[in-house]
Amino acid sequence: MKKIKKLIAISLCILLCTGCNANKNDVGNQAVITEEVVFNQEIQDESLVENEQIEDKEEWFSEQETEESDEAISEEEFNTNVLPDYEAIEVYVSDDVNVRTEPTTDADVYQLVPRGTILSKVGEVDGWSKIDIEGKIYFVKSDYLREKVDVSNGDGHIIAIDAGHQAKGNSEKEPIGPGASEMKAKVSSGTRGTTTGLYEYELNLAVALKLRDELEARGYIVYLVRDTNEVDISNAERAQMAFDSGAEVFIRIHANGAENSATNGAMTICPTAQNPYVSHLYQDSLRLSTLILDSMVASTGCKKERVWETDSMSGINWSMIPVTIVEMGYMTNPEEDQKMATESYQQLIAIGIADGIDAYFQ
Repeated sequence: MKKIKKLIAISLCILLCTGCNANKNDVGNQAVITEEVVFNQEIQDESLVENEQIEDKEEWFSEQETEESDEAISEEEFNTNVLPDYEAIEVYVSDDVNVRTEPTTDADVYQLVPRGTILSKVGEVDGWSKIDIEGKIYFVKSDYLREKVDVSNGDGHIIAIDAGHQAKGNSEKEPIGPGASEMKAKVSSGTRGTTTGLYEYELNLAVALKLRDELEARGYIVYLVRDTNEVDISNAERAQMAFDSGAEVFIRIHANGAENSATNGAMTICPTAQNPYVSHLYQDSLRLSTLILDSMVASTGCKKERVWETDSMSGINWSMIPVTIVEMGYMTNPEEDQKMATESYQQLIAIGIADGIDAYFQ
């Protein structure tokens, strides 16, 4: 019996030990599982961090490549590219000027462009303007460029009108044309009516204002070089202003004078075919002058003198668009002087000039 009890006790101990070992194994297994989960989670977290780092690196390298690419473009644009953030603007050269392959006077000359040439400016570097010519970049000294201003506010042709002279003349000298050694007074106050006492600068402005109104009524866009007598603008500056305005033609209003009081009639003036400054404008200026003279004679009934071709007028020589000087009549002729002083005759002159401009653009 004692043996049986002893065997039973031993069996129970074995069972208890086995149960304990089983519990220990369960705990151990659970610990292993937990450690694996943590380990796996740590690996996953590390992978996420590493992936984020890789993405950050890729983004960084991408940015570096972009910066390097931008730097490459910046270097190449000296010869081939347009600045990406620079809006191209129209400019023109104020003198005959060299277009160069690099921004230095030591660079090769691509071409020589004449005064008044329109160029497309797409950037600037160290006092040189970048010029786009057929998709390639060249350089012109910025000092020789001026922005072309367009006064257009509609679809009509743009006409520049200069009322000749001014209240007080300026006897200072300026070249008679671009680069000329011959000098001439910047501007005079003009002649005066021998009968009416009306000053030419006053008559010129009165007709210019009527011509402006007539042209605007016909759909033209008009730029007036001056709308008051109290100015100081040289003849060269007037031509420059006319061009800056974006005008297509330049009409200069004047009146004539002569020693012989019997001399009368209207004339227009244009450059000669051999003009050393604006010979390229000869044909258009001649046609403009001829059409305006014919139309003005038809409108007013005045005597027709001629189209005088001469290279002695600085206001013509400095022009960069087709130009004419309109000599409306002689203020030294009593009859013509009195006519030109009237509002009605001034209006007929304006209508005649406008008719000539109409004919020019037809």
